[in-house]
Amino acid sequence: MTDNNVKFNDGGYRPFSDETIRRFLLGGLSASEQPLFEQRLITDDGLDARVRLAEFELADDYAFERLSTPDRRLFEQTFLLASNRQHQLRVSKALRDRFSFTAATSSEDHTVTPRWRDLFGLSRPARRIAFGVLILLLVFGTAWLVIREPRIVRQIANRLNPRRSPQRSTPREVHHPTNQSSPEHLTTPSPMPEHDQTASSPVAVTVALTPAASPKAREMPAVNLPKGDQGVVRLQLAKPVQTGPYRAELLTIEGSWIFSADSLKVDDSRAEIDFDVPARSLKSGNYHVRLSRVDGGSKRSVASYYFRVQ
Repeated sequence: MTDNNVKFNDGGYRPFSDETIRRFLLGGLSASEQPLFEQRLITDDGLDARVRLAEFELADDYAFERLSTPDRRLFEQTFLLASNRQHQLRVSKALRDRFSFTAATSSEDHTVTPRWRDLFGLSRPARRIAFGVLILLLVFGTAWLVIREPRIVRQIANRLNPRRSPQRSTPREVHHPTNQSSPEHLTTPSPMPEHDQTASSPVAVTVALTPAASPKAREMPAVNLPKGDQGVVRLQLAKPVQTGPYRAELLTIEGSWIFSADSLKVDDSRAEIDFDVPARSLKSGNYHVRLSRVDGGSKRSVASYYFRVQ
């Protein structure tokens, strides 16, 4: 509007006010004002832009019922004669309906929220604080359960299924003496024979292995499995160059996994790593031992060993 005023002043005439433009659109100008306004409307682009903007504002005022009764009558009789203005009115009514629906939805949300607040008693500051503290406790409690879940599950399982005391085997009951008056048999149990004590200890077979680039049947060390279910095959792996904890994996020559051990350390006195494998896991065939160094959570293969079981 300021730019238009400057332009009009340079031309030597006074600009039209917004009220005059509004009266022109509603057909309220006098017989002397109407020709002058129309002449200026043809020659003045600024005035033409203001008139078009006023048309939109007038259509919005009519759609939102902001016009007085006389102005509404003039609007319907004069303003709506042009088809483009009728289109403007339809746009304004669509905007009115859209805003009316949004306002109604918002009012419903505002009425529902206080109902829930009153239902839980959150209108009082003390109860709101207590409710917030309860939410925080639930969050921290859930996090604690997630962290300590394995231990808690074991404790609950132990409480639900308590360990039963081992029942006495039938042979022990059978061999109890029938004469309860004999004090010597009750106070002096017979010692276990030596062969019974040594029979329970596992039998170990030791074989020394050196790193090899590839399996060769002629150069593979041969291993004879020990007898018994408790037998152990101890693989003495030659010490690699790197230091640190190691992981050893036993695989078949075809690559099938058999057994593994973690956190293996180097025996500096013998310059080797001992890798014990249960004998029951082995059978006749060729095997591959893959040694990896574990450093900071990463695993890197450092050596391979090969042997065969006869």
